[in-house]
Amino acid sequence: MKRLFVLLAACVLAACTTYGKPVTQAQLDQIKQSVTTKEELLSSFGQPLATTRNSDGTQVLSWGYTKVGFAGSSYENQGLSVVLDATGKVASFTTTDMANPYK
Repeated sequence: MKRLFVLLAACVLAACTTYGKPVTQAQLDQIKQSVTTKEELLSSFGQPLATTRNSDGTQVLSWGYTKVGFAGSSYENQGLSVVLDATGKVASFTTTDMANPYK
């Protein structure tokens, strides 16, 4: 019986997945064009999932958050990409909220 319970608990836990941290509106409100630095972004959001260097000297930092409930019963997916100018300050940023692909 104990083994059955452990197996069932493992299946339930495996069916739920979370990756990254959600981005709040308060965090987004702190991002200021030509003011916020790369160091401040790293302090607020942690290490980015991807870093891109463009030929014009700009850099793009990207973060993501995904949460999928049991068997797709709930779904959240956010993305944040920030373009840094050549001095390492925010030039612009984009947020993405994706629809539930399980519906």
